[in-house]
Amino acid sequence: MLAFAYDKTFDGLLAAVFDAYTQRRFPDVLLGPEDSLPMIATALHQVVGSEEKSERVAKGLAKIVSRKGMSELMLAWLSEEQGSDMAVFRYIRKVFDRKRSPEHDLADPEVLAVALLAKKASSEVHKLEGFVRFQKTAQGIYFAALSPRHNVLTLLLPHFADRFADQHWILYDLGRRYGFFFDGKDFHDVFLQDEVWRRLSRKQGRLDESLLAENELLFQELWKSYFKATAIKERINPRLQRRCMPRRYWEYLTEKQITP
Repeated sequence: MLAFAYDKTFDGLLAAVFDAYTQRRFPDVLLGPEDSLPMIATALHQVVGSEEKSERVAKGLAKIVSRKGMSELMLAWLSEEQGSDMAVFRYIRKVFDRKRSPEHDLADPEVLAVALLAKKASSEVHKLEGFVRFQKTAQGIYFAALSPRHNVLTLLLPHFADRFADQHWILYDLGRRYGFFFDGKDFHDVFLQDEVWRRLSRKQGRLDESLLAENELLFQELWKSYFKATAIKERINPRLQRRCMPRRYWEYLTEKQITP
C-alpha cells in the first residue's frame, strides 16, 4: 500500500496529483500532518507543495472540466467528510485519464461520491444563509458566530456582502477558529485570541453584554417575543421544524434562546 502525506490543503492535494503523474505511481491512501501511517503501508511519499505544481494541475483541470464541475469539485473538498480528499483525488485522476470531464457520469460510483459530497456542502450553505444571526457590538460592528459541519464559511461571504453591503460585520467559524471581517469593500482574516474563543464557545457564540450595542439586548428580546407570539400552538410540528431547521443550528439562533 502506497501512502501520500500532504499538508491537507487543496493546493497540497493538487501537488499530490502532480507528483503521482510525475512518478507514475498513485496513492492508496492520503495522510494529513496528524495522521498515522497505516501498519499495512509499504511505502510513504511526502508531497512537497509548490505553487508551480498546483497551478499546472489547476490549469489542466480548467481546460477539461466545466465551471460547474470545478465548483462541484471544490464543494466536495470543502465538505471535509472522511475520505473526501481521496474522492476528489480519484475524480481528478479520472479527468486526466479520460481526457474529458466525468461530471455527468453519475453511474460511476467515484463521480457520484463527489456529487453527493458537493450536495452536502451546498445544502449547508443554503441553510446557513438563513440561520446566521448577527449581534451588534458597541463599535457598530455586527458579529455572528457559527459552527458549520462543513468548511463553507468562505462560500457565505458573497451572500452577506451583497445583503449587508453598507455594514461592517464579522462571520466567525468557532469550530475551525477562523473568520472574516467585512469593512464595506474588502474581507480581512480574523483569528480570535484563545480566551475570547473559549468564552464564545461556552456561550454558544453570544457576546458578553458589555460588548454589545446599547439596544442590542432589547432587539434580541423583541425578536424572541415575535418568534414565540407567531407560533400557533395547535399547529406546532416538532418533526417538521427539525427537518427545516436542524437542531445542530439551534444553539446559535437568537430565537431559540428563549428565557422561561
